[in-house]
Amino acid sequence: MDEFERNSEYTYETRPVFDGQIVMLSYLSLFVSAFIAPLIIWAVKKDDDPETGAALADVLNFSISYSIYSFVSSILTVVLIGFITTPIILVMVVVFTIIGAIKSFNGERYLPPLTIRFIK
Repeated sequence: MDEFERNSEYTYETRPVFDGQIVMLSYLSLFVSAFIAPLIIWAVKKDDDPETGAALADVLNFSISYSIYSFVSSILTVVLIGFITTPIILVMVVVFTIIGAIKSFNGERYLPPLTIRFIK
């Protein structure tokens, strides 16, 4: 038996790999649409790999949470505190989106602070 025949006897189980690029795309899509694009990406890709599906759910939870925070903060502008909280929330969204995109591109999961887990 030659070398090729011996090696062909073994079968290797292929396991899905965390798709950091699609998660990064989901984070970056937050700049275009608040939570519609992450929702579509999550709905399409959630069953491909459990780890990727969970990371996409984190992005969707982040976008929903910070959309709620922005909405409440904009209502609070009537009481004048919204003029302080709205820019803070917007800066947090930009910073956490960039951090999430970088970490997911490197293959790491990232759950930004103050994210409520609506989808598990």
